[in-house]
Amino acid sequence: MLIRRAQPAMGTYVTVSAYGSNHLRLQDAISAAFKAIHEVDERMSVHRPDSELSRVNAEAARQPVKVSPELFHVLAAALDISKTTRGAFDVTTRPLTDLWGFLWKKNYRLPTASELERVLPLVNFELIELDPANRTVRFLREGVSIDLGGIAKGYAVDRALETLAAAGITNAMVKAGGDLRVIGLPPGQEHWTVFLEDPNKRGARIQVRLRDAALSTSGDYENFFEVNGTRYSHILDPRTGMPVQGVAACTLVAPTCMESDAWATACMILGPDGSFSLITNRFSARFTLRSKARPDRLETIETADFPALPNP
Repeated sequence: MLIRRAQPAMGTYVTVSAYGSNHLRLQDAISAAFKAIHEVDERMSVHRPDSELSRVNAEAARQPVKVSPELFHVLAAALDISKTTRGAFDVTTRPLTDLWGFLWKKNYRLPTASELERVLPLVNFELIELDPANRTVRFLREGVSIDLGGIAKGYAVDRALETLAAAGITNAMVKAGGDLRVIGLPPGQEHWTVFLEDPNKRGARIQVRLRDAALSTSGDYENFFEVNGTRYSHILDPRTGMPVQGVAACTLVAPTCMESDAWATACMILGPDGSFSLITNRFSARFTLRSKARPDRLETIETADFPALPNP
């Protein structure tokens, strides 16, 4: 028996699919999984003025702020990935996303050079100080602000899967926008089959086979605007303040969705050349690149172990 339910959460639609023989048990487990997702949203959403993260953003420049174990865990993981990627992944980009208009997906605008020069000094993961002994967060400069949009959704997917597993569900998928994770297998199958979106939105979707893994895609085709034929997407390089150019999408497969979520963003910013040395023997990835001469013409580069099915 398959039960699939969807709800809005984390700024997208979340779908939970679970197999089992007991209808009531499946429904209760799925309800608990959604509850776990909403709890993460309540703690870590930058869009909710009452969230724990919003309190950190409001107070941490003045004094250390004690936070929940969950939020501290996600922040510590984010900073670790920031260090490994030398700042390509950075949760302090909120001043930039505000400046470009990407945070609320409206009032898009091209910032001036002087505006970028003013905001960029606030974007630096090293301006976040974590105290594990006291479980506190402090900002080292006024104006720093955290946006966990590149990691919290993946963490929420992990929490939902853990909740399902704790309820005895062994075959399930949780999908939140471009982030998903699977456990077990659909009945009679050797893998889960998932589909990657076509960055050109022409239906040329790619099939990927997954087993007990997570997958995330970062792309330039959902939240963007165009000026004089140039596409500006919400994937911003924290080091320059500018949107990524040339990479239409990066899909990354990892053991957990928190990892795949953050690393897909980092690798899209770094591009294939800057990513492969960091992810080899750790994650698999697929890059979709836009031709400079013809932005609608797409090319792909994959790691050798990326689990895509051949095109028919």
